[in-house]
Amino acid sequence: MSKILGLDLGTNSIGWALIDDGNKKILGMGSRIFPEGVVNLGEGEGRETSKNASRTEARGIRRQIFRRRLRKRYLLRELAKNGLCPLDYTLVKVWNEKEIFKNTQLQEWFKLNPYDLRSKAIKEKISLVELGRIFYHMIQRRGFQSNSRSAGTDNNEKSVIFNGDSKIGKIGIAETAQSIKSNKTLGSYLHSISPKENTPYSGELERIRNRYTTRQMYIDEFETIWEYQKKYHSVLTQNLKTIFGGRKKDGYAEDGVLFHQRPLRSQKHLVGYCAFESKKTKCPISAIPNELRRVYEWVNNLKCDIAGESVKFTSEERKKIIDLLLSKEKVRFKQIRKTINKLESYHQFNYKDDDYIIGTHTISNLSNKKFFGEKWFDFTEKEQEDIWHILSFFEDREKLKQYAIEKWGFDEEKATLISKFNLKDEYANLSRKAISNILPFLKLGFQYDVAVGLGGVKNTLGSKWEENKQFILDNVPEIVRSNLKGGYIEPLKMMLKNEFHLSDKQFGKLYHHSSSIKTVKLLDKLPVNLKADTEIQSIKNPVVITALFEIRKLVNELIDTYGKSDAIKVELARDLKASKKNRYETRRKQQQLEKQNDRVKDELEKLGQRINHTTILKYKLWEECDKRCPFTGKNIEVNELFSGEIQIEHIFPWSRSLNDSFMNKTLCFADENRAKGNLTPYEFYSKLGEEKWEEIKLQALSCFKTKPNYPNAYHKFKQFVKKKHDDDFISRQLNDTRYISKEAKNYLSKICNNVQVAPGQMTATLRHHWGLNSILNKDDDTKSRDDHRHHAVDALVMACSTRSHLQELTKRNRYQKNHELKDFEMPWLYFRQDAEKSVEQILVSHKKTNNVLTIRTHKTKKHGIVYKNTGVAARGQLHKETVYGKRTAPDGVEAFHVRKPIDSLTTKKQIDKVVDETIRFLILKRVDELGGFIKGKVPDGAFYAVDEGGNKLAQLFLPNKNGNPVPIKKVRMRENIGGAEPLKETINQHVNPRNNHHVLIYKDFDDNLREQVVTFWTAVERKRQKQSVFQLPEDGKEVVTTLQINDIFLLGLKSDDIDWEQPNYEILKKHLYRVQKLTSKDYFFRKHNSSTITDDDYKQIRGFGEGKTGWLTFNPIKVKISVSGKIEKI
Repeated sequence: MSKILGLDLGTNSIGWALIDDGNKKILGMGSRIFPEGVVNLGEGEGRETSKNASRTEARGIRRQIFRRRLRKRYLLRELAKNGLCPLDYTLVKVWNEKEIFKNTQLQEWFKLNPYDLRSKAIKEKISLVELGRIFYHMIQRRGFQSNSRSAGTDNNEKSVIFNGDSKIGKIGIAETAQSIKSNKTLGSYLHSISPKENTPYSGELERIRNRYTTRQMYIDEFETIWEYQKKYHSVLTQNLKTIFGGRKKDGYAEDGVLFHQRPLRSQKHLVGYCAFESKKTKCPISAIPNELRRVYEWVNNLKCDIAGESVKFTSEERKKIIDLLLSKEKVRFKQIRKTINKLESYHQFNYKDDDYIIGTHTISNLSNKKFFGEKWFDFTEKEQEDIWHILSFFEDREKLKQYAIEKWGFDEEKATLISKFNLKDEYANLSRKAISNILPFLKLGFQYDVAVGLGGVKNTLGSKWEENKQFILDNVPEIVRSNLKGGYIEPLKMMLKNEFHLSDKQFGKLYHHSSSIKTVKLLDKLPVNLKADTEIQSIKNPVVITALFEIRKLVNELIDTYGKSDAIKVELARDLKASKKNRYETRRKQQQLEKQNDRVKDELEKLGQRINHTTILKYKLWEECDKRCPFTGKNIEVNELFSGEIQIEHIFPWSRSLNDSFMNKTLCFADENRAKGNLTPYEFYSKLGEEKWEEIKLQALSCFKTKPNYPNAYHKFKQFVKKKHDDDFISRQLNDTRYISKEAKNYLSKICNNVQVAPGQMTATLRHHWGLNSILNKDDDTKSRDDHRHHAVDALVMACSTRSHLQELTKRNRYQKNHELKDFEMPWLYFRQDAEKSVEQILVSHKKTNNVLTIRTHKTKKHGIVYKNTGVAARGQLHKETVYGKRTAPDGVEAFHVRKPIDSLTTKKQIDKVVDETIRFLILKRVDELGGFIKGKVPDGAFYAVDEGGNKLAQLFLPNKNGNPVPIKKVRMRENIGGAEPLKETINQHVNPRNNHHVLIYKDFDDNLREQVVTFWTAVERKRQKQSVFQLPEDGKEVVTTLQINDIFLLGLKSDDIDWEQPNYEILKKHLYRVQKLTSKDYFFRKHNSSTITDDDYKQIRGFGEGKTGWLTFNPIKVKISVSGKIEKI
């Protein structure tokens, strides 16, 4: 018996199918659904983030607040010690620990106006206590300072920090810095614009707050104040100055409390390991050897053909291309053609003229005349490396600038410029050692795969390399080239063993394209332990990490049930293989495609045409080619379009490409198509003469003009007239070496030595030819994505597919009837019936999150000593972010108040919640002036108008008897929150914990069914106190069940009618539902296999009686569905 496991891997799903290839039967099928490893998948940079991102951000804010508090406590202690605070040191210590005692002197000290004191301190004597108040104010607001040279945006004249943000009225550094010049210090300037006591409000006054400031502004002010006041106070020694305001970078012995900034934590431990040198970390992408590697690798892969014959570049042409790429960050390919004087159309390259080719960032900038110029290329390799290291590791701009002046002989302007130059932060896939072994062979002109093989041999031979160099160069390239598909390592080992008698340990130094997950020996099961978890997490891709963890659960359970598989065949979803940017682009295109398809469906309905995949596609192609045949130029009438007279044709023939994309399709009259056969338009019409081909080109150009609904039509024209297509398309599909495919394949290779990754196009085509689409979509022969079981169907196709199937597919075209071909052979007799029966047995497994708390050990290092602290971490959001104040109205009604920007009010309901009656009246009056509410919504421009400069101008004002009317920018809102929780007992801060963890259904002592809704907050508190998360209330007699999101229930059956030993899955699946959402006495259930939340296949329980939506009517029975789809009663 030969068992084959097919897997269909997606970003949030795994379909699986296990077949017995010897006995020709299906052993099992299933679908596993789990949350994606990121939030907002496919929404691009800034929106798509890992699930850890929000926790990391919140943790960062907590740390920032905690460290601010530590700095203030430490400063207060030092102020008290040295007489700059009215409190005694011991009382400060008590206050720091408890923060609750009241001290009149301290309160009065805090009431001192710091702006007034900061202005006085540079022109008259102030007391030490007043000076201490200034320092305390400085530590509260000490300005922006980047922790990194590369991130330092304060000097970037284009940044928001520098110029300000008119949209929110934030003043930039530039404006404040200009104002300081006439006021000596920041404090003096801010005091000059501060509202004076007992003066009415004036809207024309500049605000003190809401501005960007720099750390240097505070440093300069500190120095000015200290120098002036030390004349009057002998206690202000240099030592004390260092304690308060020292900066090591400015020559002080240490950093003082006011300006100390914790250095960034090293992230070196997060850098991955080299694909070839497993103990070496990856090389920075900005490193000079890596940039050279990329340039030479690209040049060696550049191809040029003339009339189908490959043309080699001369050494001069090659040097010109390399020099161009070394001097530019990126260039259009047309510029490269121009450089080597190959602009004629008969020169066919494997790049388009408008393609951007990546050059170098480090080398192109450093060799620019603004820095080292041509002199850069005269430096030795070591000198270039030294410069790169200086730019990499200098964190302080001023120090780098000074170094450039002293060591490199730069003038002030050049030195300033290079201090702002930033290297790229990413990392390459290879280590420096691997690059140093491979680069020499790339320079010799070998393609990357051969250079890798040679680099590995050089690494293996070590000191024997030089004496055997020529022998290796004569023999190894051919071994590598002739064994690419099957892997060249074994033939290479054999050759090296015969010639050099190398040991197995030495063979371990050979290079080969493998994964970061290493396979040492075949295991019984995929390992489950901390080391294995760390190995998976080293991939640093949250989407893939999540998928691999789920693969591990599923495959291990299948091994327990069915034993190990002899072969594993995997198809990966596009989203799993794609980058964040590509996923966003794919999602955007899918949304556009859905809109376009909806429009075409409406048109087809008007024409009375049946709506299916083929008719939609034909109509779109008809519109795109301007309702004419691009091959013949004849008009295609609408009555001809859906007849056999018009065929869908692949521009680059299907049998040679398997390219079934929209970009490779158009329409053609059937007679012309038969005459053209298996040729491209150029191959067919060029035989009829150059004049005919030119006529066809002009004809196609008029057909494929860019149109509003088809912006890529011109690209199809370029595809249509292309003279040379990629004939190696199938080979590249079969040898998919993309990153994610390798990771999945090599991970599964831990338990099976025959793991194959196949192209998705093959799966889609086989599914169509074997008639499997109609299993889940009875009305149409297209894939149904509304049913989670389609993942299992794809996995079944994968399990049954072979290389011969792919070869057979090259002869077929789904849009043409070729009567010479036999029906596509099924994997076995009655395969379609077996598949349908197996699909009907599938119970979809949904992952449920159970963790409430995890125990974490925090380690901190101080003075060389490591301190450990064990704490708990909630595995979810405890409460909503908004903090409310509890208030009691004059009538005794309690409510919760929160202050919000006025322009956040968008509905009448929200306006009714405004606490202040006067403001509420003014808002309603303003809305009436604009014509009233529009469908309950506040009209545009109600609160702000925008001037030509983009500045927001307030439209609502509170009257002011003694001055200008006061603009209303924020309002206090009244909210009624059930079950609000106080954040701290001593502070009036409350939060809304409405993030339900579960609903507990129980019977009271009168046998009535009741519910208890338990929030996540409460569940965490119970867990912290080591109590059971699920607790029977005081009025409860017994627990009936609990409901959580993704819990699985059987609805509409009686437990006694179910044979739990041998359950009938075909019957149970009709009654199987998962919990989709929960609120009090409203439980929403969705069918287990439903992949959408918009269909009508759901149940809703809204009471405990026997009514239409009653609990007793549905009789929910809680069950568990294992990862592989086995049912078990709970």
